[in-house]
Amino acid sequence: MKRTKCWLSLLTAFLLAAGTCITTAFSASAAEAGSKVYFDNSVFEWEQVYVYAYGTKENAEWPGELMDTEVSGLYTKDFPASYTSENIIFNNGLEKDAGKEQFPEAAGLSLKTGECKLLTADKQWIQYGLPDDKGYGFSYTPSGTSFSSDTLTIKLGLKNAASGTYSVDGAPETFYTDGTEIKLGEGKIGNKSISLVLTARDSTGAETKQTFTYKKKYTESQTSFSSASDGHTTEAEGGYYGTNPNLQLGANKTIIVDGDPSDWDASMLIAQGTANDDPRVYMPSAMHEQPWDGYALYAAWDDENLYFMWEMANTTYIVSPSDNFAASNEARPWRNSIPMYLALSIDPRKQAKGAAVGTDKSGNTYTNPFVWGCSGGAAKDGGTNFTTHVDTLIAMDSNNSNGGASVFKADTLAEDGSYLFNYDTRVPIGVTSFEKQDNQNGFKIAFKNGTFSKSMYGINAPKGSRILGDNLDPNANWVDFFDLGYKPSYGYIYEAAVPYSILGIDEEYIENHGIGAMQILTYGTSGMDTLPHDPSMLDNAGTAYSYDPSTSHEKEDIDNITVPLARIGAFLPDTEIKYAPLEVNFGADKNSGQRAGAEIMLSAEAYHGSGALTYDFTIDGLSVQKGDGAACKWIPEKEGVYRIGVTVTDAENNSCTVEKTYTVGMSSPAFILGDADNSGEVDIRDATLIQLYAASFNFQEEINLKAADVNMDGVIDVRDATEIQLMIAGSE
Repeated sequence: MKRTKCWLSLLTAFLLAAGTCITTAFSASAAEAGSKVYFDNSVFEWEQVYVYAYGTKENAEWPGELMDTEVSGLYTKDFPASYTSENIIFNNGLEKDAGKEQFPEAAGLSLKTGECKLLTADKQWIQYGLPDDKGYGFSYTPSGTSFSSDTLTIKLGLKNAASGTYSVDGAPETFYTDGTEIKLGEGKIGNKSISLVLTARDSTGAETKQTFTYKKKYTESQTSFSSASDGHTTEAEGGYYGTNPNLQLGANKTIIVDGDPSDWDASMLIAQGTANDDPRVYMPSAMHEQPWDGYALYAAWDDENLYFMWEMANTTYIVSPSDNFAASNEARPWRNSIPMYLALSIDPRKQAKGAAVGTDKSGNTYTNPFVWGCSGGAAKDGGTNFTTHVDTLIAMDSNNSNGGASVFKADTLAEDGSYLFNYDTRVPIGVTSFEKQDNQNGFKIAFKNGTFSKSMYGINAPKGSRILGDNLDPNANWVDFFDLGYKPSYGYIYEAAVPYSILGIDEEYIENHGIGAMQILTYGTSGMDTLPHDPSMLDNAGTAYSYDPSTSHEKEDIDNITVPLARIGAFLPDTEIKYAPLEVNFGADKNSGQRAGAEIMLSAEAYHGSGALTYDFTIDGLSVQKGDGAACKWIPEKEGVYRIGVTVTDAENNSCTVEKTYTVGMSSPAFILGDADNSGEVDIRDATLIQLYAASFNFQEEINLKAADVNMDGVIDVRDATEIQLMIAGSE
């Protein structure tokens, strides 16, 4: 036994010196020489795999270059540092008439110098370490993913490494192998980010850390309303959309129409849209075009005018930065004269289907199917119909240059009982001089770059991956684009003033009867987006435009508006309101899995409560804090699975209870400190295993990294082996 100790002492001294130089952290600067891509062919099963890169550089003429194969079965290709920002398309190298296949089908996947990306079997474009031969941990779910469910299960992977550790929100590191699945979000409060750190160690002893971020979302219920007399046949869209959110009806206030939104406030919001939901996003080859993406509609009034402000978003430079034109300020809507509408319901007894009647120069009566964009009784590029009651159209253009802009009223009764808009009684509101911007009949309009909203919610997904209907899916990758660097100066603000004298109403009518309103954006004459959002704006988004198959048929289809309009001033008499219940976003500030003794903050965000709120925080059903405080500090004393909860009660005695599971110190299976080989006891074999791991002498054995960190300093080295030797010596 003495000889064994002597041998171990010598080996320990040698390895301690060796370990000093071997245990190093890898710097990302080594990856600055270029970029690298990987491709998983297990789903495609192409006989040959090519990669085509274009952008700042082109690696070859289509179909690009053949990819190399690795022992792992993945295909790979390196790019030099001169390829600074490229688009990547994988393909089978065949021509269209010979079975051509590619992914993505349109514009390529983004790759910047210094990056290493993998297209997984699930067609996810993920971070795959760095473009070198070091060992890395990675996640098969892309960093930046958001989720609305209570937890998100993700699969972890390893590149050039046999094992690694993960830590969630700073919790103790837990050992994992390639393919390990973990849950994120357990016990965590919503609307917070979750940090995942993956540590890997390769055969050279180099250690790398990669950080991935995910966001757990909580979406409160919305108070909704319905009125049969407004003619709607489709309910208002929910989720991140909103019609009269919080029952807001606009406000009585005088607005200076100058494109500056400082006169407005959030209480004047009457319709909420989402960003990145215009038809382009469902036709990946159409992202090069201007976005017509309505985000929010506001309303106000005074004793002379009705005022509107609408915001338009441009997230292209985030979701599709390679589309240089659309991603730039050159895509501003006022670079062209494009029709825009404000559709109003002033008299709900009238229902205009969209057609218009007029008298020509010869005194003959003619009818067009739509107000704008018709010739000889036929529409050039689609148009807009109405099932929901609309009787007034304020038709303008996006750069205020069209002298024919007018207010059209549905004041002619048709044989079928509907009403026709009348060209003969239109009220001109266009300019007589574009330079002077002298709109007629008191109408005013102004526009500037800017964003008024403090958040910009939309789905963050690369083109080619959007699916029709995902704009209503709460579990889609919803993000606040401000978190991703959205620049307020890339948005667009429009303001307009409409005199009552044009509409035939007054301030009293607004406040006692109210009117309905919808803002309609077009590209030509067919609708591209509306506020409130109507499903007809996307019903043909995935179909090709007849003049240009790379863009969307939405530019020429006929859209029928069926959702309720937003109300201004007052609701209709038959309106039924369904109030959202008291509900609570509750949880801990850190993900489940924290160490016993760690300080954890429990908090609750209550919605739709009445008056003062009382918060009763519980652990395993026992109250630990009760009062008006919305946060509670908790320090769990021992490992285990806990039930954390809160009950919120409002002034009207409405209450809401939320409970969640929270695990403390048990994210890994139980182990014996020092039992590196999981044998059930600590002996000299554990010390030897740790020494070999620290020296990285072609290490290929299974090791419990958490048990091997005997001194719990976060590093596995010969000092841990020495601790085991001392433990053994002390037990003899």
